[in-house]
Amino acid sequence: MSRTQASIYVLMGASSYGVVSTITKLAYQHGFATGEITGSQVFFGCLFLWLVALPACAKTKRLSRKSLLSLIMCGMVSGLTGIFYYLSLKTLSASFAIILMFQFTWIGLLLEWMRTRVRPRWNHWLATAIILSGSLLASASQLNGTSLHAKGIFFGLLSALTYALFIYFSNFVATDVNPMIRSASFVTGGLFTNLLIFSPAFLIEGKLFDGLWFWGLLLGLFGSVIPTILFMKGIPHIGSGLASILGSVELPAVIVVAAFFLHEQPTMLQWAGVLLILLGILISEAPNIIGRRSISAKQS
Repeated sequence: MSRTQASIYVLMGASSYGVVSTITKLAYQHGFATGEITGSQVFFGCLFLWLVALPACAKTKRLSRKSLLSLIMCGMVSGLTGIFYYLSLKTLSASFAIILMFQFTWIGLLLEWMRTRVRPRWNHWLATAIILSGSLLASASQLNGTSLHAKGIFFGLLSALTYALFIYFSNFVATDVNPMIRSASFVTGGLFTNLLIFSPAFLIEGKLFDGLWFWGLLLGLFGSVIPTILFMKGIPHIGSGLASILGSVELPAVIVVAAFFLHEQPTMLQWAGVLLILLGILISEAPNIIGRRSISAKQS
């Protein structure tokens, strides 16, 4: 897989995550609790991924117990992201909650630095600074007249840490395993986390048939299936540091989707922030783009 294709996969996966906050807000408005929302998401996501992974299981060699355990444990850590993020959405606006989770950009760079002992490129640091500036600009209008609950901020920052760990682990844990099986194993770990923290009562109390199935399917698709598969395919080819930067495209997706479905009308400041974020993403890939153009020019 080329670096460009892998980057596109990560961008698409992050954009899929951008739909989740709006769906979650709508599910809250229909009276469902955090445990029910996250539980239904990972339940449907896990079910669908294993159905898709079954053909791969039949064709691949037996997965070692060590690899399976590593994937599930990493998935348990990443499973906390949705829980922390949904808890922050209970007291914060969708736009501000995503800003807090956006701290994963610089956390991801630090984790990659610690693992590889290779200092991130200057353009990655510059891109991160521009992206964080853009995210703050995009959320500035949301701060006026908005109550900032300490509990919501705390959970928002925890979601940033666990999201960065998810990207970090996706880069090197059991990368020799089929991406579909890796994705299903990761989400299985997330399901275990949810069942440990919240009661699985929604499965036996009939909540699924009260409308929860609809939100669970949507969240499972956009919050578990699509991003996990695309991240598992793309991140090992570009590294978790760059993937953390590319993942910032999630915020523009959040703003656009929230404007369309939640009627949160974006301001000029928010659009300016979105442009800065896109500029940061472009800068993160600038050396590779220039390099490819130079090679093409020499060949021609």
